[in-house]
Order: sequence, then C-alpha cells, then structure tokens
Amino acid sequence: MVTVIAIANQKGGVGKTTTAMNLGAALARAGHRTLLVDADPQSNATSGLGLTPKHGITLYDALAEKISLNTCVLPVRQSNLFIVPATPDLGGAEVELASAMAREKRLERTLAQIRNDYEYVLIDCSPSLGLLTLNALTASDAVLIPVQC
Repeated sequence: MVTVIAIANQKGGVGKTTTAMNLGAALARAGHRTLLVDADPQSNATSGLGLTPKHGITLYDALAEKISLNTCVLPVRQSNLFIVPATPDLGGAEVELASAMAREKRLERTLAQIRNDYEYVLIDCSPSLGLLTLNALTASDAVLIPVQC
C-alpha cells in the first residue's frame, strides 16, 4: 500500500524542496520504491536532482490528461528513487484547472494510475495555497509542513 505525503507550506524558503529530495533519497536508500512528484512550477526538485524532462513531458501533461503519469516518470541516479518532473509550464495548470469539474481531485485521479508501483509518493508543493497545492493535499494521506526555525 502506497503512502502519499504532501510537503507543503504557504511560505517560500522553508525547505519544502530540500525536505522532499532528502526524504525521498533516504526512503529510497532504505529500500523503499519512492516517487517524488515536483508539483511546483519553479521545478527546483527537478533541477536539484540534475534532471530535465524527456521530450518536455512533465506533470503538466499528466494533469492536462494528455498522457498517462507513467510516461512522465524519470529514474534518478539513486536506486529506488523516481521523479515526475516539472517545468514553469506547470503554472498554466492553475489557470486551466480553474474551470474544470472536480478540479481539486485531478492529481488524485492521476496518481491512481501508479498507486501500486511505489511504496511512497512525495509531493513537493509550491509556496502557495493555489489549485496545485489543493490538489496535492487532496491526493495525500499525510502532510509534512516544514517551518523555518
């Protein structure tokens, strides 16, 4: 059974991406098949892991229901760690989801495609309470809220 954890805080600079990347690496190193979903248009988790999306395929394409989520998943150098990358184009999803039916459940439906493939799914959220973060919270079993000391 997969555990989905959103790493969220409305404030920027509190370590959301750092927490997501390090927790993902630690879980993977412990032998848990882990997926990191970069749900932040700043795409710092993607670039922080030294990756660029293959053929420009990102979370945006899966949320727009153009492709399956499996098509977006990239392996990371760390064994057992995978990422769904993002680019700044993901910011357009906020606008496009605004008029969609059940817009707060789009990520949950998208993640349902891969729920049996991973033990942990970590969602790195943007520093806002917009539709992308709302989707991450709706899709999650738990929320980790990093705060600045």
